[in-house]
Amino acid sequence: MSQPTDPPGLELDLDSAQRKELSHAALQLIERMLEHRDRAPIFAPTPASRVDQMLQAPPEDGIPAADVLDRLREAAQCGWSKLHGGDLAFIPSSGLYSGAIAALLASGLHVFTGAAFEVPALIALEESVLRWFAGLMGLPPTAEGVLLSGGSLANQTAIACACDAGRFDATHGVAYLGERAHHSLHKAFHLCGIPSASVRFIPARSGAGIDTDALREQIQRDRKAGLRPWLVVGVAGSTDTGSIDDLQTLAAIAADAGAWFHVDAAYGGMFALTGRGAERLRGIGAADSITVDAHKGLQLPYGVAALLVREPGALARTHSGAGAYMRDVPRWPGLPHYFERGPELSRPYRGLLVWLPLQLHGVARFREVLDRSLDLAAQAASRLRAMEGIELLQDPELSITVFRAAGGDAATQAILEAINESGQFHVSSTMLGGRTAIRLAFLHARTGQAQLEGLLQIIETAAGSSRPS
Repeated sequence: MSQPTDPPGLELDLDSAQRKELSHAALQLIERMLEHRDRAPIFAPTPASRVDQMLQAPPEDGIPAADVLDRLREAAQCGWSKLHGGDLAFIPSSGLYSGAIAALLASGLHVFTGAAFEVPALIALEESVLRWFAGLMGLPPTAEGVLLSGGSLANQTAIACACDAGRFDATHGVAYLGERAHHSLHKAFHLCGIPSASVRFIPARSGAGIDTDALREQIQRDRKAGLRPWLVVGVAGSTDTGSIDDLQTLAAIAADAGAWFHVDAAYGGMFALTGRGAERLRGIGAADSITVDAHKGLQLPYGVAALLVREPGALARTHSGAGAYMRDVPRWPGLPHYFERGPELSRPYRGLLVWLPLQLHGVARFREVLDRSLDLAAQAASRLRAMEGIELLQDPELSITVFRAAGGDAATQAILEAINESGQFHVSSTMLGGRTAIRLAFLHARTGQAQLEGLLQIIETAAGSSRPS
């Protein structure tokens, strides 16, 4: 049998010079994007030809790195910039450079983190992050967790755990959540096989959190009908208004009903780092499970969220299992196999994306960004309340300020378009009470006082233009 020969052309395993050249070029691309972020408009139109180009299949033979990266840069500079300090749409995140370097290192180290035995020290690093999250939320030292891709998967995993805790009954079980709950929870119920008839949506209190009196009444009605509450979901920072449910009362209601208490704190959880946030999140530590997105409050690259669970072993009860091919996977004392805590076996090394920025910057720097976001939201609310032609809908509980034009939906839409067409800002809207409302979500690390002043000037001018003469 003839010996195999190396294929012609560039090896997949680059040599030292090629690695240095490619990594330098990639970092230069990021540097150019970061330098470009505030000088350029926050939005650049995307030519149809650019979309067509990026839809092409990969080439049979390689393309020079400079050409490939130029094509990537041109595509990345189209659309809305998430690097820009004027990003106040949806839930913004600045995407820290230290987080990008952590992501590069995590990929470059190429470690398998589904099980602990191969790289126990690196698993300990990730476990330290999860224990820090759990302590920040007020959970006991025995709490467990897993890092997942985002709040959507974390919420789904939490509901699966709640089902397997023995509390879900397909015939009689009922789950309860507020009307402001994130749509990922709706998907999670569907994916976990929970029929819509077994889910109750409880109204909010006049633009705030869930109406706990209405919840109690609904639970009483369901119990009289022979149904059994098995899950209560609280929201610690709704996406539309930033409202926080009364977590202390919800915890008591869930305990009285014998239901699992899950808190979706994907957006609001990291505000526990601040004094004001911790006060507003009182009761979160009583939860059976908590979702927290690190790529929101900690400004990290997308794809890092924590699911924290109070009961040791609850995650493994849902996710443990092994095939015959895993007979050589031993335990490491004191460290978990993360494949037993979540749906993934092969998974990115997410722990490093949290650990490295926290080590480099220190917790205090992240607290300052979150405190500034709370300040900016409060200032925006105060100024909008005094602005002619503007109706402030509620005082911000976290870092989202919501308002509308007093003249109605058409006037509100005109203000929204004026902001987004300015080239300086991107904001998004929601529906409250059947009417359009504009959201100002202050969370981006590059958003400061200058951006607030510029934004308010645009709103005031647009509100004046929308008033009848």
